[in-house]
Amino acid sequence: MIQSNKLLFAIDGFLGRFVAFALALAGRVSPAPVRRRLQSLEQHKTAVHNAFGLTFFNAIGGALVLITQVKLANIMGAAVYGLYSYYLAIGEVGANFVRYGRNKTMTRDLVQFPEKEGFLIPNTFLLGCCNLLVYLVVVLLLHEQLDADLSWAYVLLVVSPCLMSLDFQPVYESHRLMSWHSIYYLIQKTLFLLGIWSVVAFASGVSLTAVGIILFCSWMLILCLQYCEVIRGLGIRVFHSFSLRNLLYLYRTNFLIALSCMFGIAYGPLIRLVLNQYADSRAVGVYAAGLQIFLMAQFILNQIGRVGNPMMAAVGRADCVPAKRRLFVRRYLAVMLVCTLPFAALLFFFPGWIARTFFTPEYAGLVDILPILACYLVALAVGVVYTQFLISMRKDRVYFTILTIAALLTIPISFLLIPRYSVIGATLSLCVPHGTSCLCYWLFSKKYLI
Repeated sequence: MIQSNKLLFAIDGFLGRFVAFALALAGRVSPAPVRRRLQSLEQHKTAVHNAFGLTFFNAIGGALVLITQVKLANIMGAAVYGLYSYYLAIGEVGANFVRYGRNKTMTRDLVQFPEKEGFLIPNTFLLGCCNLLVYLVVVLLLHEQLDADLSWAYVLLVVSPCLMSLDFQPVYESHRLMSWHSIYYLIQKTLFLLGIWSVVAFASGVSLTAVGIILFCSWMLILCLQYCEVIRGLGIRVFHSFSLRNLLYLYRTNFLIALSCMFGIAYGPLIRLVLNQYADSRAVGVYAAGLQIFLMAQFILNQIGRVGNPMMAAVGRADCVPAKRRLFVRRYLAVMLVCTLPFAALLFFFPGWIARTFFTPEYAGLVDILPILACYLVALAVGVVYTQFLISMRKDRVYFTILTIAALLTIPISFLLIPRYSVIGATLSLCVPHGTSCLCYWLFSKKYLI
């Protein structure tokens, strides 16, 4: 049993009992047609519990992040906030390298081959640690080429996103403990908020170094808590289970997915790097602020995607009945779209209100990019479902080919649009190629759903 933290166990246990009670109560007072629907939900109490827990805990965490990031953006100003975002973008490139695609395939492997748990967990963790050390050496040696000052702020802000890649999220997902895992994310976001606001309260401003220290320490604490819980709970001896042969096996078998993830940096960090070169850090700050709003709108999509990922892995087994697989995918997509469209509508129809409510006047450019991000959000909802489907069916080559073509197109589009249109060009460089690839995942998946 992984759940060793008594306090978190009590919190998540209370949430599970509340969900069961709410379903039972609603079943007693609802009309007959609704009651039958609720009875079917009671057969999936674990999924409902996870969905509710993810939404509840991550909603709080997301609100804390939004408040903190908006505060940082307004206190730092667009120029310094842009530098902060630029360093994080370099770290996000490293995060993809550290993960080596295991964030996409590990849940699938643990669900479809649970007997390999003792091999997959320790070797994946050590693979990430090795990649982190390699990437850290590279960014330190190339700091001048990356137009970054060699400072503690640079090191900490680059390393922190990489630490997120060592997280044990796939392990918790394979054990259907997504709600439990989301509490750890809430703790990290709470620590980050408390740290930032404490500095703001006792100082006239907040430095990049202070932000880097707070972010780094909050993630290190969460990683240590998860490491102790998973290793002890599953009885895994990390270094005794490690071998160079196993490590090389993971490097070899996950190469295509890892390479596709590295190409995927064209959709995020690379655009900020190009924007920083052809515009200025203020433009990066406006673009980063728009992405923060987008991530809040993407919130529900992420939670549903996490609950659906292990379920998609299960229907991807060779012994799954095709009709059952098709039914699950259709329902999954419908839920994604229904939950995403209200947020997309808010971004599309009310960008001015969002910009005026949350940001200072120097972020007025958000009015032009939020409607574009709204359309992208709908395409992303489709892409999440069919990306998971292709990976669960082990169609790694199809996924790799689509993503690689779209990512390679992003590079010339970025160099074409960003020098001319600045922030709007950066937004189009992100949304058009990636949004198109999401629709391509759907088109190419249809042949495997027959």
